[in-house]
Amino acid sequence: MAIKRFASIDVGSFELEMGIYEIDSKRGLRLLDSVRHVIALGSDTYATGVISYEMLKELLPVLEDFARIMKGYRCTLYRAVATSAMREAKNNMIVLDQIRTRTGIDVKIISNSEQRMLGLKALKVRGEHFEDLIQEGTAIVEIGFGSMQITLYDKGMMVGTQNLKLGALRLRDTLEGLNDAQREEALILGEMVDHELDLYKRLHLRERNIKHLIAVGDPVRVMFDRVMRKLGRDPRRENLLDRASAERIYSYITKRTHAELEQGLDVGTESAEILIPSAIVCERILDALKPEQVWFAGISLIDGIAADYALGHKLLKTEHDFDADIRSAVWEIGARYGEEPKHRAYALENTRRLFDAIRKCQGFQERDRLLLEIAAMLHHCGRFINMGKASASSCNIIRATEIVGLSAKEHELISQVLKNEEGSVLWSEMSMRAAKFTAMIRLADALDRSAKQKSGGYKMKLNEKNQLIISANKSGNLALERLDFERNKAFFSGIFGIEPILREKRGA
Repeated sequence: MAIKRFASIDVGSFELEMGIYEIDSKRGLRLLDSVRHVIALGSDTYATGVISYEMLKELLPVLEDFARIMKGYRCTLYRAVATSAMREAKNNMIVLDQIRTRTGIDVKIISNSEQRMLGLKALKVRGEHFEDLIQEGTAIVEIGFGSMQITLYDKGMMVGTQNLKLGALRLRDTLEGLNDAQREEALILGEMVDHELDLYKRLHLRERNIKHLIAVGDPVRVMFDRVMRKLGRDPRRENLLDRASAERIYSYITKRTHAELEQGLDVGTESAEILIPSAIVCERILDALKPEQVWFAGISLIDGIAADYALGHKLLKTEHDFDADIRSAVWEIGARYGEEPKHRAYALENTRRLFDAIRKCQGFQERDRLLLEIAAMLHHCGRFINMGKASASSCNIIRATEIVGLSAKEHELISQVLKNEEGSVLWSEMSMRAAKFTAMIRLADALDRSAKQKSGGYKMKLNEKNQLIISANKSGNLALERLDFERNKAFFSGIFGIEPILREKRGA
């Protein structure tokens, strides 16, 4: 296979970064060159809700330079993404149009969930310890400029993720205008972080034991690299530290003034101001999670963008199943809201068989299967809040719950399906794709209306008459299931133009 060149561009909250990569099935993903420009877009957005004209005037020439560098490398394949600063800006569409017009670079805003999945792919493709560490209690802590993400793994599978508004730039700007000494600022930041982490531990960590911590994010990467080099150590070879050694890295930052950091670590004023809140967050996380060791992976979002492209186009192979991570995390969400596991697993299998039976004639893709499974695993979670208005409650729960790897549109699709899982369909609020998913989940759920798995399973086959024959595997009284099936078959037929027929197995 020919070696491909690919450019990743990150329009971040504190800096613009571009990487030029070579992708080779034998040598993997190799970074040829990278450029970075500090520009605190997030300071505008988090304070005023918009990106100012002055900031845009600084932004555009840098991206023009990125375009010229890509041309110099003869690199035509690229992906450019924007994160929280652009995502939260009210004038983001205007800014993106200006970028496209002036530079020719098409920047896409990605959701926080998509951003975190890119980070996981970077860890797998460019990190050497990922698969080993996630086999037992591991927290991947990504400290960004706008927020912090904590993602938990155990037994090789993702078990949950939470986003906390503890980004380094956001914390720095929170204290802007405070006249107290730096020591007082550190105390205030420490209390803010402790409050959020205490809440996180109580609600989401509970009795889970964290043995390993994977520290990622641009502020952490810069901090670790500069401090290790200052101490005469190699940050690439010595990136797996015990907790005490990691604490010494952070204390090197927190015990120094901004001026001392600028001079000692050879960083600019803005970067020095970012390092201190980053180190405070890291110290508090170590104290809260108490891991035995910390891996400073040294990856960045541009690595994740390139890894996603390489894996998506099958230029690189990985044994890790990221879709299985999503399924695992969603299953945990359902469990948190009291979903009955036997019925949920049974209804999920019915949904999969329905999907597989009509997949070819409907032109469904593998991504459709994953999204349908997510909706099926969560279809009754709203009963935990309000049994009388379960569908509306399910919709509200999922709109407020992060599912790693989903785009904003996919997240909204799941919400639409859950909102219409019971009762009258709100056609004005529903896309055709959501209607199809809803019809399949309603019919699959009807096949276990009693939640007793009485049929032992179903076989499903679409015949030449456009009839979907659903056959029970064993005999049993399916009166309740048939009643609910008949209630939902008209909706299914109206959506797909396929007649579902339920055939019960007669007793001996």
